[in-house]
Amino acid sequence: MLPSLHDDFLVSYQVNCEARQIKLCAKSDTRSSAVNGEQKTRAIIFNAVEGYEFENDAFGNIIFALETVPVEQLIAKYGAQIAESHRFGGCPGPWADDLTSAAQALTAQGIKAFILSSSYGLSGWVLAKEALVEET
Repeated sequence: MLPSLHDDFLVSYQVNCEARQIKLCAKSDTRSSAVNGEQKTRAIIFNAVEGYEFENDAFGNIIFALETVPVEQLIAKYGAQIAESHRFGGCPGPWADDLTSAAQALTAQGIKAFILSSSYGLSGWVLAKEALVEET
């Protein structure tokens, strides 16, 4: 289960194409952590990534939520963008060639869907086998 990242600041994100891994680093709001004097920093690491899209990086991004959703829901919401991206550049992968069967094919491979929404700045989605959390 993913932790709540509500109102956390996105410190960085890294895409490792070769390893098919994405790492999001977030730190808690200093106002909310001032009570206990400790600021949490967390990394969410997505492994076995099958596709992703991030947009609107404001270089000061505030996360609203990172949610796990059914693959069908992600494809219903972003299907038009995925189809256009696949038609234009072949991404995010061969599964995007037929969106009517994509959710079933991805789910059969153990792929999960994640949607990142923001209060300010970066938002997007990730399709990956797992999302691990590292607390620092």
